[in-house]
Amino acid sequence: MSNLLRAKSVTKRFSGIVALDDVSLEIDEGERVGLIGPNGAGKTTFFNCMLGVLSTNGGSVELDGRDISRLPVHRRAKLGIGRTFQRIELFPDSTVRDHLFIAERIRRGDGRIWKDLIGLGRPRAEELERCDEVLALLRLDHLADEPIERLSLGQCRLVEVGRALMTEPRVLLLDEPSSGLDRAESNSLAQTLREVQAEQGFAILLVEHDVELVASFTDRCYVLDFGRLIASGPTREVLTSDVVRAAYLGDLEPSS
Repeated sequence: MSNLLRAKSVTKRFSGIVALDDVSLEIDEGERVGLIGPNGAGKTTFFNCMLGVLSTNGGSVELDGRDISRLPVHRRAKLGIGRTFQRIELFPDSTVRDHLFIAERIRRGDGRIWKDLIGLGRPRAEELERCDEVLALLRLDHLADEPIERLSLGQCRLVEVGRALMTEPRVLLLDEPSSGLDRAESNSLAQTLREVQAEQGFAILLVEHDVELVASFTDRCYVLDFGRLIASGPTREVLTSDVVRAAYLGDLEPSS
């Protein structure tokens, strides 16, 4: 049986500098998998290779056994790879529902998106219904008509998750979703993600600096250092391994 998402010996070079060196990773249906490493470890580069933002110099990326290494970003998204951004990529004057509505139009790909850009696209009842379902799932329904600029950072992170969910992902790639959040906000975000995942069944690849979040949220974990995979396995075992401690975690203990 094939993995849902699989990277095989992925290599990426920039002008002779090896950013990723023979990196392999596997994610199965419904899993929560972490990818951690210090600044410059290659996490973002790997993330972008999985999404198709960057092409690889070697290796392959497979989704459900199909080689998608040469497919562009939008084709991979159509096949079921969703994402959020490390930096908030939202429009401050647009409402929460607007963000999900536009994502739904893009997912449908029926040619109506150009009308939205000039203000002529009227939402269909089924589109609004689907937006409201996702908003309720994320407990954002009471904020549906609020402009993004009035939301907290934690709420904005959930809007990004909601926009990604509108694409009906089979695997959701989260790029440092706890960035800028305090511990309480991070814990709340993680709990919401668990609940939504349990209902919808997608897998998650979490790229994070917050080791405590990775320890409490993921089942398995991969560790990059200078573009090389130095450890992988059950998250608790990985975070307490000597090789990982020696590399960059120091005396940090995962929370119990």
